[in-house]
Amino acid sequence: MQKIVDLANNTFRETIRDRVLNAALVFAVAMIGASVLLGTLSIGQDIKIMRDLGLAAIEVFGAAIAIFVGTSMLFREIDKRTVIVVLAKPVTRHEFLLGKFLGLSATLTCLLVAMAAAYAALLLYSGGWDNALLWQVALVWMQLLVLVGLSLMFSAFTSPVLAMLFTFGLYLAGHNLDSFKVLGEKASPLVKALTEALYYGLPNFSHLDIKNQVVYGAPFSLPQFGVAVTYGAVYAALALAVAMVVFSRREL
Repeated sequence: MQKIVDLANNTFRETIRDRVLNAALVFAVAMIGASVLLGTLSIGQDIKIMRDLGLAAIEVFGAAIAIFVGTSMLFREIDKRTVIVVLAKPVTRHEFLLGKFLGLSATLTCLLVAMAAAYAALLLYSGGWDNALLWQVALVWMQLLVLVGLSLMFSAFTSPVLAMLFTFGLYLAGHNLDSFKVLGEKASPLVKALTEALYYGLPNFSHLDIKNQVVYGAPFSLPQFGVAVTYGAVYAALALAVAMVVFSRREL
């Protein structure tokens, strides 16, 4: 267990000091501020628009950072041969990958807290803050964990560019699976079966999105939130498990 903690701490220190990551955080906070301020241009719905745009900015930039860092992290370790040095010690590949997952997850947690703090400060200043918004921020965190798992899974067997494209593609598809399923129900039986398989097999990020409920006051319950968190945790764990299996068979 201590080996995993040490790997996670080392990964956290490396990623949190990354200049590109810090620049992305500054840009993300600036865009969150711009998104919130743009809401003031809307008459009558300004508070709701500010909440919606701000949450969307947090989610998009968080996902972009998770995908970019997650898909390049493992490649850098292999390219620089540092993974050989680590694995030469009494560290298994499973422990190595788990440490990387936990370290990057900790980094993304800090970035998410920073973005959420900036978002909350702007809304508090404009009088638009609502504690219910924290529920969606928590689910964005779950989305980031899923993306980290998917990024490591694809990075375990392909190049960073392809891993990035695959992860980003699943992210986009995962937010539109409900629409695909509706369209598939109107198509042929084969297409319908295919869309249903994709619907239940791919990560459905719409299950981790209650933005409309918390922004526009639609009802949602704590059991619904609990189911969403469980779904995200299970999918992140499955993606990480597949990554471990693939990485354990990869030649370094």
